[in-house]
Amino acid sequence: MKTIDLLDVALGIEKAELVIKDANLVNVCSGEIYETDIAITDGIVAGLGRYKGRNEIEAKGKYAVPGLIDGHTHIEMCMLSVTEFARAVVPRGTTTVVADHHEIANVLGIEGIRAILDEAKATPLNVFCMAPSCVPSTDPEMGLETSGARIGAEEIKQLLQLEEVIGLAEVMNYGGVIAKEEEVWDKIEAAKDLKMPIDGHAPLLSGKELNAYVLSGVGSDHECVSYEEVHEKLRLGIRVMVREGSVAKNLKNIAPKLKSTDTRNCMLVTDGDRTPLDLQKEGYLDHVFRRAIEEGIDPVNAVQMCTINPARWFKLDNLLGCVAPGKTADIVLLNNLERFEVEKMVVNGTILADFAPRSGHNYKYPEYGTTVRIKPVKSEDFELKLNSEGPRKARIIGLIEGELLTEELVEEISGIDIARDILKIAVVERHHYTGNIGLGFVKDFGLKTGAVASSIAHDSHNIVVIGTNETDMACACNRLKEIGGGIVLCSGREVMSELKLPIAGLMTDKGLAYVVRNQKELEAGITAMGCKLQAPFSSMSFLALPVIPALRITDMGLVDVDNRKIVNVFDTV
Repeated sequence: MKTIDLLDVALGIEKAELVIKDANLVNVCSGEIYETDIAITDGIVAGLGRYKGRNEIEAKGKYAVPGLIDGHTHIEMCMLSVTEFARAVVPRGTTTVVADHHEIANVLGIEGIRAILDEAKATPLNVFCMAPSCVPSTDPEMGLETSGARIGAEEIKQLLQLEEVIGLAEVMNYGGVIAKEEEVWDKIEAAKDLKMPIDGHAPLLSGKELNAYVLSGVGSDHECVSYEEVHEKLRLGIRVMVREGSVAKNLKNIAPKLKSTDTRNCMLVTDGDRTPLDLQKEGYLDHVFRRAIEEGIDPVNAVQMCTINPARWFKLDNLLGCVAPGKTADIVLLNNLERFEVEKMVVNGTILADFAPRSGHNYKYPEYGTTVRIKPVKSEDFELKLNSEGPRKARIIGLIEGELLTEELVEEISGIDIARDILKIAVVERHHYTGNIGLGFVKDFGLKTGAVASSIAHDSHNIVVIGTNETDMACACNRLKEIGGGIVLCSGREVMSELKLPIAGLMTDKGLAYVVRNQKELEAGITAMGCKLQAPFSSMSFLALPVIPALRITDMGLVDVDNRKIVNVFDTV
């Protein structure tokens, strides 16, 4: 229906298709809450005021808020196909996500991105895509990692022409931006030529280097961990995305700034960091909203930070982000605002009674064949040769609970030391049968026995494995090959529990209940094996991401992130 055809509804001459009566509207445009009717026709809000409808919802005492918008996520990280992801998050109030599909792109390239976007069309969830700027996450010429695919500037230009693609995703290679690397700048310029938003990724970047990064055209960042970092970036015009996930929990430290500043340039996001169990128990972006309220943030500001603010940054506010005439009627009715208790969902003007794909059928992913391409590994493949002179100083990855950042520790070791919680970590290349295995040590993971392996290893998604002995490490990796990807626990050369993720080694279409059931078994198993981390599988998956300080590991070896180079485990001088 054309807009002109809605005028009689807006004027009250004709009845609306649907009217939400007497709702307490959280108006994110004016920053107030007041009682009004909401008239809806043809999936569009036609007017606010007093209206009559052919169908009416009595909402006296209820709160009406716009459908929540997650401005930065990676759907694949929830281990669910898009259909199952939508089934989990839409009934909880999230109606739109802006996703960077660099997870599946690192495995399958553009073909993987197209598959996700095709599937999304069959769901009630609005899925917008930012073209992945870093596939792999670092410049391939630097030789820091091996990915399954590469997306260069020409591929970025192709992606930016797709209707669902609205900008350039997080430019993780901030070092390449500052170093004027041509490949990185070609991607940035492609987005700038089309006047599209460019997301950033700049953990701990400050001072003149941050100025240079912003000068490139990058306009947002989701890696802030402190009040001071947010303050500096807001001063430079950066939109700050405040992340609260299962592993990275940044709200507590940043909330004081959000309570004392103009929050128009702030957003609440998940960064895709929600384990299936947390998604089921606590929710998705609705959980982040509740956490903001717990930290003392004004409820209206919190709603703005996950509706109108991201809509404006991504230039979606012509249709989304608020409840106002001409906007898409994605509306959440709440029994309680601060607890975000969903009473009813209106999606695209239709009451969401039961979740069903728009097209009436479930999407099936194309047959990709195996995406775990490794030769059988043996225990000796994970051995690091120590000299016979006794303990040696070694670089060790130090975990920081609740953060994605790691420490670079230097300690004397003779090998795996379970008593000191120093374990072996390895990354096995799984895309091209190269046989590459990067070896190192990690501290504070907590295993007392056995090993755990996963084909989820950001962002190149090779196999990451942590173990108390090399035999179980080999067992876990070989089982991953047999099941086509996922997560495997091994102890005493036996598989203790596993989760099969056959879609690119990252996702399954079996639904949230299936994943949660297996996640509970895995978590019970890894807890029994000694690990006490809150989100162990998510934590280990980020240890292979060589763009977040300080020390990481890839199939090429240990990576000194600050200096962007491979370093020797034992050469600590």
